[in-house]
Amino acid sequence: MILSGGQAVDLAPQSLGETTPTLSNGYFYASNGLSLSGKFATYAALYRAQPSIATLVDKVANSAARLTIKVWDETPPTGKVQDTTSPYAKLIAEPTQYMSPFNFYRWTFSTYEVYGEAFWYKQRDTSGQVVGLLPMHPSRTIVKRDDDGNTVFVFSIGGVGAAGILEAPADDVVPFQRYNPDSLMRGMSRLEPLRSTLLNEDAARRATASWWQRGARPSVALKHPGNLTQGAQDRLKATWESRHAGADLMGGTAVLEEGMEAQIIQLTADEMQYIESRKMNLQECCMVFDVPPPVVHILDHATFSNITEQMRSMYRDTMAPRLEDFESVIDFHLRAEFFATSDHPARFALDEVLRGDFETRATATQQLVNTGVMMPSEARPLFDLPDAGGIANHLYANAALVPLGSSVHGQQDVSTTGELIPSPMPSGAPKPPPPEAPPVTSTARSLMGNLGRVASAGGDVRAALVKEYGKGVDAPEIRQVVAKALSTYGLDDSVDDIADAWARDVLSERESA
Repeated sequence: MILSGGQAVDLAPQSLGETTPTLSNGYFYASNGLSLSGKFATYAALYRAQPSIATLVDKVANSAARLTIKVWDETPPTGKVQDTTSPYAKLIAEPTQYMSPFNFYRWTFSTYEVYGEAFWYKQRDTSGQVVGLLPMHPSRTIVKRDDDGNTVFVFSIGGVGAAGILEAPADDVVPFQRYNPDSLMRGMSRLEPLRSTLLNEDAARRATASWWQRGARPSVALKHPGNLTQGAQDRLKATWESRHAGADLMGGTAVLEEGMEAQIIQLTADEMQYIESRKMNLQECCMVFDVPPPVVHILDHATFSNITEQMRSMYRDTMAPRLEDFESVIDFHLRAEFFATSDHPARFALDEVLRGDFETRATATQQLVNTGVMMPSEARPLFDLPDAGGIANHLYANAALVPLGSSVHGQQDVSTTGELIPSPMPSGAPKPPPPEAPPVTSTARSLMGNLGRVASAGGDVRAALVKEYGKGVDAPEIRQVVAKALSTYGLDDSVDDIADAWARDVLSERESA
């Protein structure tokens, strides 16, 4: 109920958005079709019969169904992360056990484009938790509004006024509805603005079929010099059609007797502007569905310079509003079943379809990595490359650009007097790498190999080290090699102690000699 001036008004809140406000209780039925030239066609029949409608609906639905819907967790202080373990994320990834995810979302988008609305029914377990989603066809769904303004969805197998086999409150249904200028309760099909276009297209196709069926010259007048009775006229017409009507009898020869003449009174294809009208019908369908013509292979105005941009605009301009609409409906009607706050939104992943060609992505990625914006580990998945390990989880930047007055490596600044002033390392900066180890030489390999054999045999490693020192005393790296050996075998001596011991041994040998 609505209060106005302290008085209760017997109108539901939704009635304020209706061109013809309805009382609180009422039924809102789906619009299932439209009138064409001499017949009524349902939306489903138009989809089956009109190639332009089927092509556009399939293009939009397949473009949306191929996208991955990701649930993001925005609660971590470090930023949002993808949620793959919560029941909500698992439901979005696999919404029903009766259809594959691609078919489920393709049905939803296709039905939405054809009927202007689509419904999901929430399947619950014994505890009331949503565990699955079922598609509800809008042509069989009646929207009911009770006396209190509450919405109830009735699924019926009959027509208007038939009893429903399923009544679901609004909390058990996820409704996707296009804008309807007359009501908030039902969506409006995109085919409604195309009434005249579809009528012309259907009439043109039926006329073409009749043209072939009747022999390519259906509008023929047979002129007889005399007056014929009705019976004679009927016999002459039947004889003519039996000999010349139909696609299989085209190109035959007609023999006219008794001074008769055949006059063609049909408009030519040029006079009817047949080809141009067909093109206009297709372009109007693209306009209503907001799809660039080159996307459905209408290349009349496509050029080498604009075709790529028009293809990319399919997701950027055409699909983006549709996807945003679906995301808001899912967040509003489904996310609340699992999370009380809005910190777990479901979003369609558009990165893959919006990124450019390989060369463009490679150039852009290189710039982002070299400027420290992106880590190599973040760039490699864009090219389907495996994880490169922890070394790729760092930010790198090209050091070619440095502030004026600083050294090449940015470690020292120049003061006003020209002196070099050490600049402190920024907080959190990685430590400089340790100096490289000396190269392994033949002296090092020989010394360490001999010591290893002595140690494995249980001999005196220190005495062997003194002896090996004498063998390589002239080598420039001997002190480094000895220091490494002392550390390896846990000896308390220093390099100088080993050198002194070798000198004493040499002196003792000389004295004994």
